Amino acid sequence: MNNSVETETLQDKIENLLRKHGPEPPEYEELLSLVDAMEASEVEAFREAMQPILTPDTIIGFSFTKPFGYNGDFFIIEKIYQRYVNPDEHFRRWDEFFHTFPAAIAVVNRKALARKVLAELNSKAAGKQREVLILGSGPVTEVYEYFNENPANTLRFDLLDLDNRSIAYAKNKHRNNLHCMNFQNQNVIRFNPEKQYDLIWSAGLFDYFKDKHFVFLIRRYYEFVKEGGEMIIGNFNVENPSRKIMEVLGDWFLYHRSVDELNDFARRAGIPDDKISVIQEPLGINLFLRLRK
Repeated sequence: MNNSVETETLQDKIENLLRKHGPEPPEYEELLSLVDAMEASEVEAFREAMQPILTPDTIIGFSFTKPFGYNGDFFIIEKIYQRYVNPDEHFRRWDEFFHTFPAAIAVVNRKALARKVLAELNSKAAGKQREVLILGSGPVTEVYEYFNENPANTLRFDLLDLDNRSIAYAKNKHRNNLHCMNFQNQNVIRFNPEKQYDLIWSAGLFDYFKDKHFVFLIRRYYEFVKEGGEMIIGNFNVENPSRKIMEVLGDWFLYHRSVDELNDFARRAGIPDDKISVIQEPLGINLFLRLRK
């Protein structure tokens, strides 16, 4: 890609993709390979050429433009959960392409994992109320689906999010379940819980934190886990095949971590080894540090 012939070929490919409003499935692998092979010095020119689709009209463009001011906002996560595709022919193929990213599939998978964890906690409750804290709650779609699947619910939720728009969206979505949900517009670093929880869950927040903040927060929140309870913290795996295209086209950067790193963070936070494990969704792209008490 560094000589004039390769650059011209790349430009031709981009123009062809834009002219026909996005890639078709047989072209997905070639486009992903093109981005994976891209040098850092080529990224800005590539983004410039792709400007027609780097708008909020596409999911990848929504990430790139950050209309709410940050990556991974509640609305883009909801679009991923719902497998939303823009019906406009100018953008439809780009959204269909996005939903084939392993990272996007992993995000949907983690929603199913959350529902399973919540259902298991509910089944063990024996009619007693159980307390759940969700950090960086977003659209809370996993809880919405859990409610639909578990009408005999015993769980009560405290839900923290820094974005009031996220809370407003989730409250409207959950308008029939608000009697067992308490939304708080809070920063997880400054929040002071007033009780202990049977489950503290966070799927898509900690991979935006530096290592020292990650360790600080699990040490701090572990204190608010009840005996017999657990804390489950999600983080993208270093083995994320969608990482390059997320960063190049989505301007979406995360702190990717390995199983060993997550285990090390827990030990640094003072968690005993026999209370530490790492689980994952089926693709192994989203890891979850599971800390029992």
